[in-house]
Amino acid sequence: MKWENKGHEFDSDAEKIIQGFKDHGEKVYLFGAGKIGYEIGLAMERYHVLGGFIDNNPEKQKEKLLDEHVLSVEQYLKKQNRGWIVVTVAGNRGNEIEDQLTDLGLSKGIDFFHYEDFTTYIFPILSFYKFGMLYTDITQISLTERCTLKCRNCAHGCYAVGADSKDLSIEEVYDSADYFFKYVDCVREFVLIGGEPLLYRKLDDVIQYIGEKYRDKMVLFSITSNGTIIPEKKVLEMCRKYHVLFRISNYSSTIKWLPEKYEQLQKVLEDSGVQYSMGSPERQWMDYGFETVCREDQEEITRVFDSCKTPCREIRGNKYYYCVMARSVAENLGFNVGKEDYLNLKNIENKKVFFEFNMGYSEKGYLDMCGHCRGSEAVEYPIPVAEQAKAL
Repeated sequence: MKWENKGHEFDSDAEKIIQGFKDHGEKVYLFGAGKIGYEIGLAMERYHVLGGFIDNNPEKQKEKLLDEHVLSVEQYLKKQNRGWIVVTVAGNRGNEIEDQLTDLGLSKGIDFFHYEDFTTYIFPILSFYKFGMLYTDITQISLTERCTLKCRNCAHGCYAVGADSKDLSIEEVYDSADYFFKYVDCVREFVLIGGEPLLYRKLDDVIQYIGEKYRDKMVLFSITSNGTIIPEKKVLEMCRKYHVLFRISNYSSTIKWLPEKYEQLQKVLEDSGVQYSMGSPERQWMDYGFETVCREDQEEITRVFDSCKTPCREIRGNKYYYCVMARSVAENLGFNVGKEDYLNLKNIENKKVFFEFNMGYSEKGYLDMCGHCRGSEAVEYPIPVAEQAKAL
């Protein structure tokens, strides 16, 4: 979106959102007492607006999550101050819950929201305008573009990066965190990524620096790894000390030697007291079409940007990028575009400019790399997970 009224783009929406929040008792109930609900619940706790959890599973209704009882829908409906409902279930099950709530006379966008809309639009506006806090959903530091795998159609283009590629210097990493947290009051998840971040030689120092200075501003502090490297002892110690979540991408459906490595890694993490997350084997990726798509029409490029709504930001020194993939792919695959597509945190006018940029506004209203990306339509182009460009 192109700035038309910089500093005031969300004023009207903010009034409606704040009023709607007030009308619903200024509380949020999360429908789905699973991993997504838990992680969003942590953020709602920070703001003291968590009303509780709802779940259709009778077994979960016997439990507590974040010290809150898990309610049935019937129990929720009997409450006087019901609060907003956020559906924290993905896919078809999430659609079924939304239909269930609609059948009960509740309205989407008024009484309930899907978690993606809530965390990337509704709540950031509420946080900024009502609580005076700049909130971002996901922001990442790419420590290195080097990787232990060479995945075809890698969303960051890391398969094209050689082993001699330069990592961010430790000073650049520290600057990245300092610039980001100078403006941001709360980030739901702050991620150290790559490439493969465990290739970064001073990873323990990075975790210590960021954890020591800014852990209280992060709901989740995480590392995303492909699971091919066992962390060094110092890294494990820092992860435990600063409550770093170790997210392991599960490519075992394609790379057959990975399950044994995953087993070793999980044992090390458990023995070290480091929390980790590993889901079921991923079955497919999306082909974003970076090397085949070439758009030149500005209106079409803008349409792709506006429909994408990626939640993944990147901080790199004083440069704040709206889309981490746009920056990394442009550099790693040698696209000579988008070199100025960032917000320079050295000289922004005020905090509101940062907020609006984070919400998708800019001087151009799009990213140059949107001309080489399928954006939200990439879901229509499934590809196998982690197919290797060359034998490992």
